[in-house]
Amino acid sequence: MKSKELWNRIARSLIRFVIVSAGAYVLICALLFAIQDGFVFYPTTSQYALEVDPEEYELKSGDGVVLHGYIVNSQAEGAVIVFFTGNAGDARSYVNALSKLGATVVLTDYRGYGRNTGKPSEKAILGDARLITDWVRNEFPNRPLVLMGFSLGSGVAMLTCDDSVEGLILVSPYRSLVHVAEQTAMRVFPLRLLMRNRFDSRSGLESLPDEVFVLYSTVDTVIPSSETTSLLKHIPQAHVVEDDVSHNSLLHVPINLCTIRIWLETQFGDDIPIEE
Repeated sequence: MKSKELWNRIARSLIRFVIVSAGAYVLICALLFAIQDGFVFYPTTSQYALEVDPEEYELKSGDGVVLHGYIVNSQAEGAVIVFFTGNAGDARSYVNALSKLGATVVLTDYRGYGRNTGKPSEKAILGDARLITDWVRNEFPNRPLVLMGFSLGSGVAMLTCDDSVEGLILVSPYRSLVHVAEQTAMRVFPLRLLMRNRFDSRSGLESLPDEVFVLYSTVDTVIPSSETTSLLKHIPQAHVVEDDVSHNSLLHVPINLCTIRIWLETQFGDDIPIEE
């Protein structure tokens, strides 16, 4: 009899444990759903000391948000690059590095980043990206348009491509943010159901131009190299360059910038002088 009571007690304890654990799991899922934007977006306003004097521009979005950005090498000839940043750096923090490409580069800030008001979201960011890209077409007519994205911005660039985009530069690209998150400890949660901001780059594959340049690090711990190589299986036309530096160093390595310059000159006849 005592043995039966003991097993009943153990069974009741196990049932309570399962119920409490399930409740805690559901609660954590609900919390993650509510605060997930904080894991994706890190709005930044930097005070980087600029080595060049970029032009600045402002655009007003359809919902009244004023978008600020920078233009470097505006008098250069050849391709015009529209650059989309990562999730934790504003446009100003990339001005010095991208000015060394020699090409005209339009650097954009997401909502909530830099001097921009508003709140970032996938829908808003992609809408702003299309607005800025259309503006650049009008400001720099009859010049090849190249979209360039780093990390989060690589997805923005791919999802903004259309038939008028002649080139694409992707730095640390990925299939989707869901795939990236599933390679972390967060994979124990149903991320495909929870994540609102997916930036599924694969949905833009059919719109990619023939000229694609991809740079990634084989030791990247933010966007794992396996994620990039999985995406590359669907971009056979890509010219691929590997490095072994940290995620945030990729666009600050002189040889990488030089390689991008050479690719631009080769593909679009920019006649950009290559610095020693």
